[in-house]
Amino acid sequence: MSDSESLKTRSLVLPGALRATLPAARWEEVTVGESGARVLRSSRFMLKIQPKRIHGTLFAEKERLRWLASRIPVPRVVAYHQESGTEYLATERLRGIDMSHPDAALHARRNTELLARALRELHALPVRDCPFDMSLRVMLAEARERVGLGLVDEADFDGERAGHRARDVLREVVRTRPDREDLVLTHGDACLPNVIVAGEFVAGFVDVGRAGIADRHADLALAVRSLRRNYGEEFALLFLDTYGRALVDEDKLQFYQLLDELF
Repeated sequence: MSDSESLKTRSLVLPGALRATLPAARWEEVTVGESGARVLRSSRFMLKIQPKRIHGTLFAEKERLRWLASRIPVPRVVAYHQESGTEYLATERLRGIDMSHPDAALHARRNTELLARALRELHALPVRDCPFDMSLRVMLAEARERVGLGLVDEADFDGERAGHRARDVLREVVRTRPDREDLVLTHGDACLPNVIVAGEFVAGFVDVGRAGIADRHADLALAVRSLRRNYGEEFALLFLDTYGRALVDEDKLQFYQLLDELF
């Protein structure tokens, strides 16, 4: 199934604190991606709205966007607001289209190579001053909590795990946990809808709420899966070749795709 989007115009009533920041605009619903937030866009801005959560908050994404801004291309934060148990995050809209868009698929080879190089550059950045720990210790603790609270959408599991229970997937995750992590600065959800391309350049990364220090395969696994779904198997293989096969562990690719089922 393609990650490509469909749009429809929706009425929108903003809290007073945001009306002063965001001008009146024609907002369109964006259904691409799987963040769980309501996402809208105008000609200049993107707006995310979601209930306040234990994990995966828009506050956490806002903090990451501000930290990443001097390091990689990401949208500028315009406003953040929380009211009555709901979070709002407004950012500037990057120019371009996401890599899952049908028009982007016309340039699948170019985009695949761009994605591989962009992630290689991201993973090469220093991690010593990164305040966001997304290592397995953190992610497994959150996965256990999500399973315990019944927050995992079992109906959304990949085909090979259709019909499985979240607790069984968690058991398999714990059993197959890698012995060591190759820690780098990661995007955290490196799927095609979260990479904006403008011609021959990556204009920026979006949906960075899970960015932080983690094994590079946390990004590679989701990129491979997204490329396979949107462009086809040959481009998943091209991605790994362009990124550098010497850095790729096939077992870790499978592990991080499995772990992602719980998020």
